[in-house]
Amino acid sequence: MRALWTDGNIFTMESAGDKVEAILVEDGKVIQTGSKEALLPFADKVNSLNGSSMYPGFVDSHIHLIGHGEKLAYLDLSTIYSIKEIVDQVEARVIKGEWFVAEGWNDNKLIEERPITNLDLDHLKETPIVLKRVCRHVLVANSKAIELAGITKETPNPIGGVIGKDNEGNLNGLFYDEAQRLITSKIPAVTTEYLVEVIKKSVADLQSKGLTGVHTEDMAYYGAYTVPLQAYREVIGQNFRTHLLRHHEAFEKMQGEEPTDFIEFGAMKIFVDGSLGGRTALLSEDYSDDIGNKGVSVHEPDKLERLVQIARKYNETIAVHVIGDKATEIIISLIEKYPVPAGKKDRLIHVNVLRKDLVARMAKLPVVLDLQPIFVPSDFPWVIERLGKDRLKWAYAWKTLLDYGFDCSGGSDSPIELADPLVGMDAAVNNRFLPEQSLTVFEAISLFTSGSAKAIGKEKERGKIAQGFDADFTVVDRELNETSLLKANVVGTIVAGKTVYENKNFRE
Repeated sequence: MRALWTDGNIFTMESAGDKVEAILVEDGKVIQTGSKEALLPFADKVNSLNGSSMYPGFVDSHIHLIGHGEKLAYLDLSTIYSIKEIVDQVEARVIKGEWFVAEGWNDNKLIEERPITNLDLDHLKETPIVLKRVCRHVLVANSKAIELAGITKETPNPIGGVIGKDNEGNLNGLFYDEAQRLITSKIPAVTTEYLVEVIKKSVADLQSKGLTGVHTEDMAYYGAYTVPLQAYREVIGQNFRTHLLRHHEAFEKMQGEEPTDFIEFGAMKIFVDGSLGGRTALLSEDYSDDIGNKGVSVHEPDKLERLVQIARKYNETIAVHVIGDKATEIIISLIEKYPVPAGKKDRLIHVNVLRKDLVARMAKLPVVLDLQPIFVPSDFPWVIERLGKDRLKWAYAWKTLLDYGFDCSGGSDSPIELADPLVGMDAAVNNRFLPEQSLTVFEAISLFTSGSAKAIGKEKERGKIAQGFDADFTVVDRELNETSLLKANVVGTIVAGKTVYENKNFRE
């Protein structure tokens, strides 16, 4: 059946302001664009936009879909601004003897101006408690959880991680980066059945935000990769495009897994460093507010090189978490040594802190930069103290990177940040902390449309409204501009030509 979409503003995203009157869709593809008058005779069905605005389907290019779904059910600590209230809320929810997990606390926003420690939680003696920091690169565990994990103050730091201690050398309950696994490995494994329900709720919520798909990384945190993968296979039909990055620990094991039209397998995901909030992002110079600390390297150099070699062995790309400039320098050197397979592009995720010399080297490489515009309002103003003013010229430099000609995609990093693409676009456009790095509305929307398609080599079939492209659309109640991004409401979400979400408040 051929369906015509018309009677609204249809923005193709071919160029700024480019619109068509109507699009004709069949079998999940756009078969023609043009005027309503010209296309109407070929339509079996007409879908009126009723004056709304249609864009190519929004895609979040960096999210943890299962984590987002869990956040919908977890106690969300990101909305609580005092340690006392966090502890009170946790105490009200724990079940004696059962592990309790929540996430989102942010010491940069807590009125106590310090991290939570085990001393804050140790009156809950019989319940193991794990509270993950908003960045997911630090967690705090109470003494019961530490005891069950068999950790003492003599336990050595693992490679790529730090076990937190107070000034007297006693455990303070904080675990940084790879040290978190000492605790999280003891949390009882989840089941496929549990993950099925989480994924269902997550997808439904993301569709309501106008997302037609995501690039997600969930394959190494829920037991064997087969557990979350089976859950995805049970949930994802033809209503949501899911591109699965493969954590380095699962990458080789997943070779031979068959993709579907809506479940794709992507690059090897590698972490090189941590976060600025936890002071574990790897910098070339000391943190301005923590002299002597340059951050944490997650892997030893030899192991990191082996991981890149493994990816290349399978003719595959890498998708690399790099927040600090030293982390970026390390991975650039490896990409230069082990070039990406012809016709493909590696993905550098976050690239929050750069240097001019690094940007010049990056410009010579086939890379896509995976940006999170929402990091700016989240990280400022406290990040100024972390980095100092001199490093800000090449920090969160989204506009500069676009002007250099880099392909850039956009994501939220939910559950760390809000998984709302309109909020992310607004953060990119209305950048009050770094106004010189503000993007145009077209550039911001492109991050979540054509940019996300470029990140996975799908730019000839997704990310625009054009003949032969997938019929994935996001419909909002108004044209998106500098002042309307936060006011716009999602009217409908269409995947492969089928409406998967409809805002009934806007139904006539």
